[in-house]
Amino acid sequence: AAGWSFPPGARKVVYLRPEIGPMPPKGARGRWLPERREVEEVARFSLAGKPLPRIEDAVRIGELARAALTSRAKRVVGEDRIPPLLSGHGEKDPRHAHAFFLPEDADGDGWIDHLIIFALRGFDPVSRNAISRLDRLFQGGGGEWRVALEGIFPVGHFGDSPLLGKSSVWRSVTPYLHPWFAKKNFQPADQIRRECQRRGYPTPVDVVSEEIIAFNGRRLRPIHFHRFRAKKGLTQPDRHGGFWRIVFPEPVTGPIALGFGCHFGLGLFALEKADHM
Repeated sequence: AAGWSFPPGARKVVYLRPEIGPMPPKGARGRWLPERREVEEVARFSLAGKPLPRIEDAVRIGELARAALTSRAKRVVGEDRIPPLLSGHGEKDPRHAHAFFLPEDADGDGWIDHLIIFALRGFDPVSRNAISRLDRLFQGGGGEWRVALEGIFPVGHFGDSPLLGKSSVWRSVTPYLHPWFAKKNFQPADQIRRECQRRGYPTPVDVVSEEIIAFNGRRLRPIHFHRFRAKKGLTQPDRHGGFWRIVFPEPVTGPIALGFGCHFGLGLFALEKADHM
């Protein structure tokens, strides 16, 4: 009433306290603005269940993982504040900065035993919270698997992983589906080279087509894999897919996932073990 800005004799005191987040800031229109980081991070889970999902169903498991994580994020911040890192909405970075949900067959027996979440710029607090809470994957029709977080670390930590190691030679473990329509001078091998350049990888010195891949004695062709997203209305220039061997001029650190559906386990490459570093 007297016009004072605060009571006479009062003084401001600054306190330091430990972080209690994640508490999303109130940005424009209430949207969640992710923390911008430039440290590549990987979260790795182990899967348990009988039977484990087959490598042929990699894209289905990748989509289940995304759905589970966005569901957990929604419980914390609400549906309209799910981080773009998880939702994939509004991201226009040609390097594909939103998260990759990559199923992994670590022992090469043809069954998915791990799940990798990769973020080019690291995980924002809400995404990290959702990852820490993920403990199960559910699939309609009775499929259910327990997942256990092994940790969240910078890329390169999980050197024992065939998807996360370092090598100059990488081979398909799931079909690569070229993301653009093929033309006379723009065939799948050309599209792989273009994608590598856009992602910041060195330009491959060799890109070789392979007819089959083998898992524990099983010889698989692209047709044996599920090659379609559950999301309807997507443009899919390639509906068959192919296997490839990529040779870089220098060792490259994974994960490497290219082409249509690469954020969910299609176009996934593993290092050639003879060249493992």
